[in-house]
Amino acid sequence: MRIRIFFLLVLSLGSLWAATAQKAPEDVEVLANTVSKDGTLVHAVGNVVLYSPKYLITADEAYYDQANGDLELFGNITMLEGVSYASRSGHTKINLNTDKGVSDPLFFFDESSNVWIKCENAILNPDTYITQKSIVSSCNTQDPDWKIAFTSGEFDKENKWLHLYNPVFYASDVPVFYLPYFSFTTDTSRRTGLLKPELGFGGKEGFHYLQPIYFAPDVDWDLELRPQIRTDRGEGLHGTYRFVDSPYSHGSITTGYFSEHKSYAESENLKNDSHYGLKMTYDRSALLSTKYNNLEDGLWFDINYLNDIDYYNTMRNDTFSYDKLATSRLNYYVKHDQDYVGLYAKYYIDTSKTSNDTTLQELPTLHYHHFTNSLLLDNLLYSVDYQAKNYERKEGITAFQNELNAPFTLYFSLLEDYLHVSVSENIYASHIAYGNDDTQESEGKYWRNYHKIALYTELSKPYDNFYHTMYLGIDQILPSKEDENGYIADFIALNTLTKSTSLTLKEFFYNEDGDKKISHKVKQIYYSDYDYKYGDLENDLKYHMTDKIYLGHNLHYSHEFSKVSRNQVSINYADDIYSPSLRYTYQDKTYRENTIYKVSQDISSNKDYSFVTLYADSKYFTHYNIFTSVDYDVQDDQFRSWNIGFKKSLKCWDYSIQYRDKITPKLTSTSIDSVNRSGIMFMFNLYPVGSVGYDFSKETEQKL
Repeated sequence: MRIRIFFLLVLSLGSLWAATAQKAPEDVEVLANTVSKDGTLVHAVGNVVLYSPKYLITADEAYYDQANGDLELFGNITMLEGVSYASRSGHTKINLNTDKGVSDPLFFFDESSNVWIKCENAILNPDTYITQKSIVSSCNTQDPDWKIAFTSGEFDKENKWLHLYNPVFYASDVPVFYLPYFSFTTDTSRRTGLLKPELGFGGKEGFHYLQPIYFAPDVDWDLELRPQIRTDRGEGLHGTYRFVDSPYSHGSITTGYFSEHKSYAESENLKNDSHYGLKMTYDRSALLSTKYNNLEDGLWFDINYLNDIDYYNTMRNDTFSYDKLATSRLNYYVKHDQDYVGLYAKYYIDTSKTSNDTTLQELPTLHYHHFTNSLLLDNLLYSVDYQAKNYERKEGITAFQNELNAPFTLYFSLLEDYLHVSVSENIYASHIAYGNDDTQESEGKYWRNYHKIALYTELSKPYDNFYHTMYLGIDQILPSKEDENGYIADFIALNTLTKSTSLTLKEFFYNEDGDKKISHKVKQIYYSDYDYKYGDLENDLKYHMTDKIYLGHNLHYSHEFSKVSRNQVSINYADDIYSPSLRYTYQDKTYRENTIYKVSQDISSNKDYSFVTLYADSKYFTHYNIFTSVDYDVQDDQFRSWNIGFKKSLKCWDYSIQYRDKITPKLTSTSIDSVNRSGIMFMFNLYPVGSVGYDFSKETEQKL
């Protein structure tokens, strides 16, 4: 440890020296208790300090020949090369003109990676160190937790790559395994080379080895290839190309292919013996806006294609997909002054189906919005919103919907601004044209106008120990005219607000330091025209008990069914040692999200939803991180996933052991099934050498 501290101090001084002591290559300055000169030979004894354009050196004794640059050092030699490398030895000979020499013994330290090498002798070259009978580690120099002993090695200082020949890996002083050759990089910067491999062993899949290869030929793009082999299952190759094509845009392309062994595909009854897919993302904050003033636009898309769910499940050893929908999205918008135009598209691949011919797609949606602006009077405002939506699929009914919203609102205040009033007249119209279905009418029409009156007040008051703000408002919706003709499909969302009155209370409490402690919202809707008069009572409460404990409760009570329709309770705690969180969510099948624009891919779902999610993390024991997580489906009485384990982390290594139990989908030749994967996962990581993992798991098939 003292050696490590010493080197860090020297490196810190070296940083200052590197910034202030740049000299001509032939300039060398020698300081010592005693300095003598015989011709061109300088002899220094006692607390020797030598400066050159490349080195900062301290020693007990030194001989330096000014004519040819030969330098010989004796006793307690510390050599700083630049600001990254430092070494310590008992005897060193080096030529300062050629940077070639020898050193015996040598202790070398790379500050950027904390890697050190100790050897009996070393050959020094301008770009490399060649060592004999060496030890390397990144742990403490005294009794390191792990080390690698090797007969010979070469460290490339330029590329920061260490090559080891005949290495033996030790856990403390116990030899673990031997390799004829091993290499790793000490560089963490963006550069071409091999990344840390993934190794594991799983029950049915056998030994798993994935070796990422990284290419970074330029600053604006890179490529990562990930070949892999699963000895009892198959082989695959995945890759990701990332690029930056302008100061305000970037994107990526990921694709891959995995081929199953015939025996594995037959034993698992897989529908496909190969899995492939493609993902493209692009985000550009400006297209036309770079050429036109007062124009703002942006493009974003995320395109996903796969032939089945196992494309995700075979990308990496620990990558599993739980969402049955693979969604592709494209968004483009352009905004100028008060006008906004957007183009959106959504395409779904339902991996739970053997065919997606009946899956409803949204291709595309055209959106125009005119922002709120005054009309004749400063307090008379209007806006316009138009959307054209195309719902497409190969089999089943399709639709094209035109939708218009146009509110006109008058704002004013009363009672010395204590009471605010808004009165609006709203016009809504929708037209739907259908296709692919001769059994229904070919179109549907709906239009309406309604009035909306809002009264609200906003109050705040300081107290001795807290500050309170409150919003209290009442909204009245009064339908005027409406008309509906033709057929309205169940996936078409309409603005069908009925006559209603809603009361909303929002309040916030802040402590004397200005920190939010409590937020509370209550909302109740009264319907005049429905058989049941009261909508769900909504109550949302958030309480920050301390800076470590946060409580949340969201409750919806259905007056129609006289029961809770939604109940979510969460508690979170976080400090330097513990960070548990627990959330329970219940949602009745009668519950519907309060949104006008919603397209459901599964409108026939008629199940209650009840889920418990738990996560806990503890660092109570020094260097140990104990963790667990649980996702439990209360309604189906089934654990969707759970795991428990621990991780030990030290400065130079860590390892983790966990038991995992997960349910993931798998497409067979006849249906979509689920696979229960359970077993022990062991991961061992040496900094910066790499990691090794072993997955001892088994699979059990289940029907979804």
